[in-house]
Amino acid sequence: MNIQYFTTTIRFRILLKAYRNWIKNGDRIIDVGCGNGIITKLVEDYFQDDITACDINNYLIYILPFINLREKNLSSMKRKFDVAMLNDVLHHIPKEVQEKLLLDCLKITNKVLIFEAEPTLFGKVADIILNKHHYNSLDVPLSFRKINEWQDMFKKLHLKSDFIKIKRPFWYPFSHIAFFIEKI
Repeated sequence: MNIQYFTTTIRFRILLKAYRNWIKNGDRIIDVGCGNGIITKLVEDYFQDDITACDINNYLIYILPFINLREKNLSSMKRKFDVAMLNDVLHHIPKEVQEKLLLDCLKITNKVLIFEAEPTLFGKVADIILNKHHYNSLDVPLSFRKINEWQDMFKKLHLKSDFIKIKRPFWYPFSHIAFFIEKI
C-alpha cells in the first residue's frame, strides 16, 4: 500500500461521517477536482453510485468515466447529476473562481457537497507538502475560508446551506468542515 492510498483512505473515513447523510445509494455523482480518484472510487463502491470523475488533469489511478475541465466547461454539460462533490479542491482556486465553480455545478445538479479543511497554520503547511508530493504540478494558492466566510459566500449567491464540523483524530493534521449546498 502506498502513502497516497493510505492518507486518502483516512480522509475518506472522515468525509464519510458527513456524506453518509447526504448521498443516497444509486445517486449520479460528479466528483469535481477528483485528483487521483481514490476518494471517487471509494464513494462509488461504498454507495454503489454512478460516478464521474472530473478535473483539469487526469491523475486517475482507476478506470472511471472522466471529464477533462480544460476541454469541457461544466456549465455547458447536458447530463444531470444528483450530486456534485468538491472534496478538498476549492482552496486550490482563487476565491472569485470558487463562486463561479459552485454556480456551474448547480447548473448540472441539484445539490453540491463541499469537504474542506479549515484554515489552520499546521493544516496549510501539511496541505502544501502533501499536494507537492502527490501532484507535483498542482497550483496551491491556499484560498481557505472560515465557516462564516463560506456561509457569507453562500448567502451572497442565494444558496441554502447546512454544514457539519467533523471531529478529527488527534494525530490528523486537518480539521474539516462539510457543507450541503442547494439553490433556494
